[in-house]
Amino acid sequence: MQLTTAPGLRSEIYVPITPKPVWTPLKKPLSQCKVAFITSGGIHNKKQIPFNTAGDSTYREIPSDTPSSELMVTHGGFDNSDINKDVNAMLPIDRLRELRDQGFIASLVDTFYGFMGGGGNVDKFTNVTGPEIAHKLKEEGADIVLATGGCGTCHRSATIVLRACEAAGMSTCLIAALPPIARQQGAPRITAPHVPIGSNAGEPNNQEMQTGILKDTLDAVEEFDHFGQLKMLPYEYRHNV
Repeated sequence: MQLTTAPGLRSEIYVPITPKPVWTPLKKPLSQCKVAFITSGGIHNKKQIPFNTAGDSTYREIPSDTPSSELMVTHGGFDNSDINKDVNAMLPIDRLRELRDQGFIASLVDTFYGFMGGGGNVDKFTNVTGPEIAHKLKEEGADIVLATGGCGTCHRSATIVLRACEAAGMSTCLIAALPPIARQQGAPRITAPHVPIGSNAGEPNNQEMQTGILKDTLDAVEEFDHFGQLKMLPYEYRHNV
């Protein structure tokens, strides 16, 4: 059967193309891994210059020993109220330190990274922001890079940076509230709890849920054996306003 009715005819419907696979397998147990965390959800230190909510491709360095009380969010693309209650809902910095102290992971890099992925310049994230963050994390010896994203374009921006990290030799995973976007944008690994955007890492002040999401995501990094795998996680939280 001939499917082409007119040579050269093109659809007016935009069909996105998933980027080519990029993959770095994890080669050591979690208990020996140094872990990094990045977020495109607009997290930064309260003393740092806020992000430009109209579009911003810059990033903020966040020392991994920063008290969570010193962090805040600047982002206009989603409801920030959960992060205002507990920044661990987007950047689970307290939970990561607990997992390190428990020996679930070996250590944390000295510096995490926050950026505002909403409305970000794709070319700059691809050619500048992503490679810069990947280089810095590689220099710190990161084995695993985990990430969260806020809005839809945040998931795109986070995926771009994760792909740069994966290409640099680190195993990555995006904790996604919008997994279809993460998959279409070419995230190497995806875990997806049933949570609203703004609470990718779990319900605010719910330590058990946040810890479970992190542990299951780290386990997935160890278990996944090829590009593009997605695991739905058994955690559900609904934001009631």
